[in-house]
Amino acid sequence: MSAATEKVHQIEDYQAKEESTEQNFAAGIGDTAQKDMGKVAVIISFMAIVLLVVFFYGLNQNLSSLTTEVKDLQGVRGEVATLNTQMATVDTRLVELEKLPLKTRHIIMDGMIEEMNQKAGYISQQLTPEEQAKLAQVQELLKDVQSGLQK
Repeated sequence: MSAATEKVHQIEDYQAKEESTEQNFAAGIGDTAQKDMGKVAVIISFMAIVLLVVFFYGLNQNLSSLTTEVKDLQGVRGEVATLNTQMATVDTRLVELEKLPLKTRHIIMDGMIEEMNQKAGYISQQLTPEEQAKLAQVQELLKDVQSGLQK
């Protein structure tokens, strides 16, 4: 039996060895995992900083272009205000031009009434005093009509 002697070990010995090996393995994994997670955290932080810088410069560029557009719009707003005042001036001139035929007609009638007054004055020199009085009344009526046309 010496050659074939069996080595007998108790199960507790194997269980104790396995538990200690598992604990060492688990502790090693925990340490390396913490080191790896630290590296991952540094990489993620660096990427976040890079993204923040990229977004900052992108937004800064957009704001500068927006500022130039707002300045251009302010110039356009001034030009629109100028055009509005010019349009108001044109509208008032158009109203005056619409009244022009009426004014022209009044000027022509005023000239005709003035001519009638002059002819009545010439005729009154050759009439009797009674007829001159009647003609003076006609001249007064013509002057009233003429003053009404000038208003």
